Parts: sequence; C-alpha cells; structure tokens
Amino acid sequence: MKTVNLSKESPSINELLIMARNKSLLLVADDGTTYLLEEADNFDQEAAQLGNSRRFMKFLANRSKERGVISIEEFAEELIGNKPGGSDVSSGQKKKPVSVKRRTKTKSAMKK
Repeated sequence: MKTVNLSKESPSINELLIMARNKSLLLVADDGTTYLLEEADNFDQEAAQLGNSRRFMKFLANRSKERGVISIEEFAEELIGNKPGGSDVSSGQKKKPVSVKRRTKTKSAMKK
C-alpha cells in the first residue's frame, strides 16, 4: 500500500487511478482524514450490486430466520426421507425411528 499525502503533493485523478492499478493507495487529506483507493474486482462489484437489491435483502432476511442447527437424529431422518413414526410411501409400512449411538472409549482402552 502506498500513502499519498495530499497536503504535500497534488496528483490528478488520472494519476491516482494509474497508481491504484498497481497497488492500493491510502490518501491523506489536509485535515488528516484518510481514504482508501483501490481497483474494484468482480467481488466488490457484485457485493455493491447485491447490497442494493431488495430481492436479495429479502432473501437474506428470510434465510437468517431459518433454524441453523439440527440434531443428528433429525439429520438422519431427513437423509433417509422419513419422519419419526411416519410411513414408508413405497411399502405403506411404518419405519422405525433412527437411533444414533455414540461410541466412547472405556478407561482400560484409553490406557493402552
């Protein structure tokens, strides 16, 4: 990053843009306020566009309301495609709920 003190030098806008193509510029104004000038990449442009999109903001708002964590049992049920006590559509039979057991080492196995 290159620092350009605007109280000591006065480059034109075009000169600043040429410098910003090579590396980011930290511009220091007469009052000490600092500004960052750098080339925008595709991500920056997409972020700016999406930030102004009502549809995308609505999507994010709805997404943030979703439950973020599910239990291993719920995940297993979703993976298999049934709910506890539900029926298997293909056979019409009720499926047993999935049980997941956690294995732990015994104290004697840990010592080995």
